[in-house]
Amino acid sequence: MNITMIRELDELPDGSAVEILDKRGSWVIKLLGDWVDLNKPVGATQNVYTYVNTRRYGARVIGRGTEQ
Repeated sequence: MNITMIRELDELPDGSAVEILDKRGSWVIKLLGDWVDLNKPVGATQNVYTYVNTRRYGARVIGRGTEQ
C-alpha cells in the first residue's frame, strides 16, 4: 500500500513500518505515536523527515502494526 498524505501516516497503528520512496529508501517504524529510525540514537524521532518526505515522494507500508 502506497501513501502520500500525512493523515494516512497518522492513521497507521503503532508498530507499523514504512519505507520512504526517496533515493535513500529509509525505513521508519511508528512507536508510541512517533516515527523512529532504528539506526538513529534512542529517543531521536524522525517525524519531520517522515512527514515531509512522504508528502514529497510517497511511502510504502512494509508492515502494519496492531492496535491494543
